Amino acid sequence: MKYAKIDAATVGSNTIVDAVAGKRILVLVYSFMGSGNQNAYFCSNATAITGTLYLNNHIRSTAAYGAMTPAGAVGLFRTEIGEALNLVLSTTANVGGHLTYLVTD
Repeated sequence: MKYAKIDAATVGSNTIVDAVAGKRILVLVYSFMGSGNQNAYFCSNATAITGTLYLNNHIRSTAAYGAMTPAGAVGLFRTEIGEALNLVLSTTANVGGHLTYLVTD
């Protein structure tokens, strides 16, 4: 198993795990929070591999909102062979967290 931090703040694509030649990145679990209202999704390079995650503050307080998944041995989603794992943000706001992944064939 390998681990990566999620530390993104730029609107658009943010690389979380660099591409590995001839291999896929299989995400087992992730957790992240954003400092502002925004949407996010994971990509294999530029192709979405998750649905949109809505990090919205519906009660208009200053609390942060995020997303978390339970760990699983089969994985949640994976990149295509030789492609990076990216997190795409809809607005400029800090997003932080972590994920656990495997590098597979």
